[in-house]
Amino acid sequence: MTRTRNVGIVAALSVFCFGCVGDMAQEARAPQEHIVTAVSDIDEMRMYFEPRRLEIAVGDTVTWVNEEAIEHNMMSYPDGYPEGGEGFESPFLEKAGETWSHTFDQAGVYEYHCLPHMIMGMRGTVFVGDTPEEATRRKPSRDQVWAYRERLLEYFAQEDIDAFPRASQVFTKTSN
Repeated sequence: MTRTRNVGIVAALSVFCFGCVGDMAQEARAPQEHIVTAVSDIDEMRMYFEPRRLEIAVGDTVTWVNEEAIEHNMMSYPDGYPEGGEGFESPFLEKAGETWSHTFDQAGVYEYHCLPHMIMGMRGTVFVGDTPEEATRRKPSRDQVWAYRERLLEYFAQEDIDAFPRASQVFTKTSN
């Protein structure tokens, strides 16, 4: 009788302990929120995302925060997300402290930029889940940048674009 009772107690404790471990594991895998700041460094004429490279788990959310009252958005490159996944595009954040969030439900590499400040190098990368070590930020092709030309011209006159030597080279349509 004592042996049967001991086996019953051990079984009950095992179920309880496995339940606790399961609950702790569930809590450890709870989705996290990550903050990325849209930085407008007017003194140095720089616009950038901080951090520029972010590693997160599947199901996590990234919230972008506009640091200044300068218009920024976040949008994935046309091929800047994993196959079968979806790109994203935020509305423009116009006020200091304004935020926008996106939850990443599929593993892979997501590359994004700020449309009006792309020519200043304002871009970032979110690595979701287990991604290969060799996965790095890519440089958009001339054709991809050219596709944005009309949208960019909503913010800049052609003379403004020509004032950035590297941008004017990209925005001069030539065969590759």
